[in-house]
Amino acid sequence: MPQKEMRIIPKPPADAIVLTPEAGKLALEGKGGDTYRCGACKTRLMDNVSHMDVFHGEPFDAVKCPKCGKFNGLPEDDHHHH
Repeated sequence: MPQKEMRIIPKPPADAIVLTPEAGKLALEGKGGDTYRCGACKTRLMDNVSHMDVFHGEPFDAVKCPKCGKFNGLPEDDHHHH
């Protein structure tokens, strides 16, 4: 199961879609094989997700880490064919 580091991004604009899970909760959970972690504190933000979950499910621009409060974007190398 690949562990992927998300990249820290500046605070998104007000109209951006930001997933804000509660402490101890995941922003997204699926039935795939990838885990995405906060680029700053390494907290798991999305677990067992697939490419379909992340890129073709509900759209989002960023994930706010419930532990450190940083905004995370998807890693650049995950944006293939989009």
